[in-house]
Amino acid sequence: MADTITLPKDFGYVMAVAASSGIFVMAQGAFVMGPRKKAKVEYPALCVWPIKTEEERMYMCAQRAHQNWLETYPAFLAAITSAGVSYPKTAAGLGVVWIIGRLAYASGYRTGNPDGRLPGAGAAALSLLSLMALGTYSGIKLAMA
Repeated sequence: MADTITLPKDFGYVMAVAASSGIFVMAQGAFVMGPRKKAKVEYPALCVWPIKTEEERMYMCAQRAHQNWLETYPAFLAAITSAGVSYPKTAAGLGVVWIIGRLAYASGYRTGNPDGRLPGAGAAALSLLSLMALGTYSGIKLAMA
């Protein structure tokens, strides 16, 4: 016999944050297009190495900002969903902090100075780690119920 999980009413907040986060992923991809064109990086090349021009450096910073977002995105979606089963408002709030942190990270990185990403990195990392811990706890709590 299968068990059922009843989602809390406030899980809608989690769904809204998780779904809207995709808009920001798409925006990050769009922010790479201009620098790619200026640096004359042809598809399917993902990177330029060694970096020889200012345009190539700006492209690589924009590309890395986007790529790093994509590297953490699956973990974010899993963590916010699992945390939200038991703690929907907290998970949604942490999700908003993660998005803001990722936006600050990417915006700082796109300046061409990789150190510009650091303030956003802290907020994004702390909120993601919090979501992971809360999601793990939520899963253990559910498994032991």
